[in-house]
Amino acid sequence: MRRRDFLYNSGLLLPALLASPSLVMASAKTINTALLIIHDEDMPASVATVINALPATATQLDSRKITRIRYTNNGFQATTNDNITYIAEKLMVHAVHRINTQQAAVEVHAGNKTFPLAYLTETANKVTPECWFLKTNQLHSGKLTPFINRNRHAILCLTGS
Repeated sequence: MRRRDFLYNSGLLLPALLASPSLVMASAKTINTALLIIHDEDMPASVATVINALPATATQLDSRKITRIRYTNNGFQATTNDNITYIAEKLMVHAVHRINTQQAAVEVHAGNKTFPLAYLTETANKVTPECWFLKTNQLHSGKLTPFINRNRHAILCLTGS
């Protein structure tokens, strides 16, 4: 009886695994973190010191390794070259970015790609993240703690000194 159940269940799962292995194995390649930090190759020592002193779990990604950034109801999702997806409630960008007022979005330049993250929508039903902007030399734990403790998804963009 057990062997028949095993064979039946295997017959159901095997086609799904063959049709879409990335979706079946997705849980192994999804990492949840409280704060996702996207940075260029050079991060100032002052920023690294503040990040290391945080009580929240933070994950740092080099902007050149990112293939996709998007905002969903679950938070920010960043996918890397090796198909690992990072999901975070808060996103801190220490890379090239700009505000596109025509699209109402913050455009993050990662490598040679541009990813727009909308901060306004035309429909009231879609949730949008808060946008915070700070100069790099103004960043300290007193300003970063309220950002992390906010009960909303938010993006913090660090600009040059």
